[in-house]
Amino acid sequence: MNSGSRFSRRLLLGGGLVLAASPLTACSGGGDPLPKECRTPEDLTQMATLAGAPLVYADNGREQSFDCDPKFVELLESWAGGWVAAAGFGPLVKVSTFGAYVDKCPSWHAAGPAFDIAELVHENGQVSCHYDQWGDDPQRLRAYWKLAASLSTRFTYTLGYPYNAAHHNHLHVDNGVNGYGATRFDQRSNAQTCVVQGALLHIFGRDVEITGDYDRRTRDAVSSVQEDLGLREKLTSEEGWRAFLDAAVAEG
Repeated sequence: MNSGSRFSRRLLLGGGLVLAASPLTACSGGGDPLPKECRTPEDLTQMATLAGAPLVYADNGREQSFDCDPKFVELLESWAGGWVAAAGFGPLVKVSTFGAYVDKCPSWHAAGPAFDIAELVHENGQVSCHYDQWGDDPQRLRAYWKLAASLSTRFTYTLGYPYNAAHHNHLHVDNGVNGYGATRFDQRSNAQTCVVQGALLHIFGRDVEITGDYDRRTRDAVSSVQEDLGLREKLTSEEGWRAFLDAAVAEG
């Protein structure tokens, strides 16, 4: 992937148009069911901050509020508190986003419980989701997959650059599958398997490819990491999934 490539924002929010296929689109199959019904803005609330940090629209850098499902805002706040405590970068000071609600049905963005993260700016560091800008930079990839692992503890579908080219500048999260309960790993899910493989490759240093296929090579790498960390619960259990993700975020 050429790190100099750029992708238009117009192709992104709400599952719109997709750019030409890339070698990384294997993770786009199998998974994210669309909502049965959508919402209207009157059902939603205004979200202007996350963990006390202002939201800015990624296209222009201006502070802005976004329509969002009220209960989903609570879930985002719960996640953000855990992320700040675990990431080690200090408090959040700015969250760059492409938004939440969008009037484009069917989409989890149109249903209300979805959010796109472009960049998190902390007092002592930042995590960029702009794969379109930094490409194969090892440090950026490590921070990116730590963020993806953290988000996956609350949101069954955390979709990033391997999903398709439209996600090369943000991480999408929604709780359309898990609702407000715990997440768990489904080895048939291409999207979740990409998170596992991204963590294995870029955080734990295992020799796997990000394909979205939970193959023997991936299973063996998971077993190796679990053994090294003393994790005994199966990855497909709620406890085992959370333990694996938390370990990825905490890995030095």
